[in-house]
Amino acid sequence: MHLDDTRKEILAAHGHLLIEGGPGCGKTTIALLTARETVLTLAPEQRVLFLSFSRAAVRQISDRMRGLLGSSARDKLEIRTFHAFFLDLVRSHGRLLTGTPSSFITPDREGLLKADFAGDWEQETHRLALEEGRYVFDRLAGTAASLLERSAAVRVLYSDTYPLIIVDEFQDTNTDQWRAVQALSTSSRIICLADPDQRIFDHIPGVDETRVQHAIEYLKPRRFDLSKDNHRSPGAGLLDYANAVLRNDQAQPRPDNVKSYEYWWPYTCETRVHQLLVALRTYLERTLGRTPTIAVLAPANFLVGKISETISTDTGTPEGTVPAVEHELNWDPELAAAAGYVVATIMEWPGLDRASAITRTLRAVTDFYRVKLAGGVEGARTTIRTIERAITAFEAGGTIRAKAATSIVSAFDAGVDFDGAPVPDWQTARARLQGSAELQELFTKARQLRLFKATDALAWALLDAWDGRRTYIDAAATVQRVLANETLEASQQDIAPVSLMSMHKSKGKEFDGVIIAEGQYGARLLDTTWDSKRIHANRRLLRVAITRARHMVVFVRPVNAVPLIGDMWVDDQTT
Repeated sequence: MHLDDTRKEILAAHGHLLIEGGPGCGKTTIALLTARETVLTLAPEQRVLFLSFSRAAVRQISDRMRGLLGSSARDKLEIRTFHAFFLDLVRSHGRLLTGTPSSFITPDREGLLKADFAGDWEQETHRLALEEGRYVFDRLAGTAASLLERSAAVRVLYSDTYPLIIVDEFQDTNTDQWRAVQALSTSSRIICLADPDQRIFDHIPGVDETRVQHAIEYLKPRRFDLSKDNHRSPGAGLLDYANAVLRNDQAQPRPDNVKSYEYWWPYTCETRVHQLLVALRTYLERTLGRTPTIAVLAPANFLVGKISETISTDTGTPEGTVPAVEHELNWDPELAAAAGYVVATIMEWPGLDRASAITRTLRAVTDFYRVKLAGGVEGARTTIRTIERAITAFEAGGTIRAKAATSIVSAFDAGVDFDGAPVPDWQTARARLQGSAELQELFTKARQLRLFKATDALAWALLDAWDGRRTYIDAAATVQRVLANETLEASQQDIAPVSLMSMHKSKGKEFDGVIIAEGQYGARLLDTTWDSKRIHANRRLLRVAITRARHMVVFVRPVNAVPLIGDMWVDDQTT
């Protein structure tokens, strides 16, 4: 990066800073360079703390750090998610608030507890924290903030350990996260990185559209504006176009690397995306001379799921057959984890007696549907009752009527053999989830877990669980431990060549190409029936989605789609 006068000023500045700018402007890079200067002044036990929201963002920052900082400087930089940092703080010092040791309730476990709790769950999580020292995800930030506010000793300890704290995506901090930053700012230097136009989480309680103004008033930082710079796709026009969509600026022309394609019968959105995904991959491979990374984004999870199902198999179109595309689906992590526990119980079968093996798996199936029930799917309650009755009948030697349960019993009786290779053994176990609609849903969700090669965290952990002969010992507990850890810490896995996710989940990620899909009757990008607040919120979300791309953006929209920019949106008619 060229160090212009503004960036030189940032490196020379003292005190709290607020660095604003859009995607690719270099906020992260200049913050890392500032950290590099700071580590030269630190005592042996001190670190620079870099806080961000998602594991994907932590991974991206870690990758960038390796290109800017030497090994000694990297050892002094601690890159964490807010939740991981708060969890460590609460585990270490939560006793000061409750008088009891603190423990963390993982999201999957919270789903089960919530499904079985008949009262006010938010009130119950408050009681669990206050009386038992047990914390769910959403209680960690508030508890950490209270510890820092009430205990001068804890506050001084953390500020002494972290003299410089960099807060990424500051505009998205909620009230409790901001409280923690405020408390630490009394002794630590704070650098806030912000882009108000990327504020897409207003629906989350505590996220405030005036948060940046709060920082200006409380921290009184030196302010720097990098909004005119773009290092992610310089000269490509993607950021300018994204800003034009945000502001509905009809004066901004659509660049050549933004394409839009309509679909109409006999095409569906999913088949059109499949066709264009293969075409985009071929184009980028030829243009870049390497395997590209591509993301398919949609406004709603249900459309993401439908696209995943379509591209998982060969698709027939009037122009010919489009081959299946291997991809990673970033969706429903709690349900995917719960499905993974079911698969893991099957990997334990050879080491258990028939009654124990079948019962453990069926109980894991009911736990999956409890997580679904906790997510608001009332229909899951019937499935839970049906399978629980089947478990009772099985234990009593009676007649089992639930198809999912009879399929599990038949799968066990047919036998399953493992050879100690975690990836194929996982696939063998997962394949036993057949025979009913409920098990097919489990199979689909379990496919979302990344276990493609022997270097993946799950594969390594399962390798340790292998007994050396025929079974995996405590595989379900092993899988639960790994997934709970990955919920908090950054995954070090390579980015998949093709990823599917919601537009919200794409924040903090980068890809060579992006396809943005819009549904025919739902999952709309814009709608004339929406009020102005929702329209502007979706325009901010569109800006985030467009700026995930380095080289090309492709829209897939129905023929009756609302123009994204005034009346000048003209859809291409061919691929």
